[in-house]
Amino acid sequence: RHIAACIDHCRKNGHESMDVSEASEEFWVQEVIKFRGRTDRNKECTPGYYNFEGEENRRQDGTYNGGFAAYMAHIDSIEQDFEKHFEFDG
Repeated sequence: RHIAACIDHCRKNGHESMDVSEASEEFWVQEVIKFRGRTDRNKECTPGYYNFEGEENRRQDGTYNGGFAAYMAHIDSIEQDFEKHFEFDG
């Protein structure tokens, strides 16, 4: 749904491409870090590429653990103001 909304926005506004803004990227990095402590998956799983060899103290492990409802609320807010969150070409 979100990808379709991004494509629709680009088509309707004559954009050829879009990329996340630095501010939005930094916000998301901080969200991932903020919720990092909610999981023990790196510690509990067999060490490997996808869990950074079992490293427990990574601040940024690429997984958002804030919950599905919060994630969808964030996606919905982005879709209300694409221009705030993305940079466009074309």
